[in-house]
Amino acid sequence: MKPFRWNEVRGRTEEEKQYAFFHTDMDVYAIFQLKKDDELSPMAFISYAQLQKRGEMPEQDHYELTYFAPLRPFHNRDTMLEDIYRKFNLDRPEDFTGHSLSVSDIVALRTGQQISFHYVDTVGFAELRGFLRPENYLKNAEMSMEDDYGMIDGIINNGRAERMEPPVHEEEKEERRSVLEELRTARKVFCEHPSESPEREFS
Repeated sequence: MKPFRWNEVRGRTEEEKQYAFFHTDMDVYAIFQLKKDDELSPMAFISYAQLQKRGEMPEQDHYELTYFAPLRPFHNRDTMLEDIYRKFNLDRPEDFTGHSLSVSDIVALRTGQQISFHYVDTVGFAELRGFLRPENYLKNAEMSMEDDYGMIDGIINNGRAERMEPPVHEEEKEERRSVLEELRTARKVFCEHPSESPEREFS
């Protein structure tokens, strides 16, 4: 398995960035921020309680992965989340192009096969269950690779849509099939080992 790093996938599609996040050999943390979209602006910088009061929940499609990096070993997740919050407000990495970590952003922690997602709240973090599931990004990846959007069924390249496009070379088809197989494996492993960690807040 390749040890993906941010500088290898920065600027790639959202599906490719998420694939790298799930498949790197390292323990990593990731920053998700709301997409720059006028329709999403009312959801920006509001507390988790306010979001729930509106009948809303953070949705994968509303966010983009803006950064990930190696996660050092830790004993206390509260402390680790606080450290990440401080880092992305006081000493942001040079290759991070998002805004300072703020309310409504999401921090993901990936250790081994366990992944947890944490909504940056006005006080502490609210843990999100099921924010980004392998089932979702598998479908997104397939949609980005499938020739015919009417054939989204977990099998890549069932048939080309009838439109005038350049043919796909056999080597590229094999690479796409290989990627989808890895995606399916990641989904199976993740579903068998979901995160069971309790909600955390700032100390």
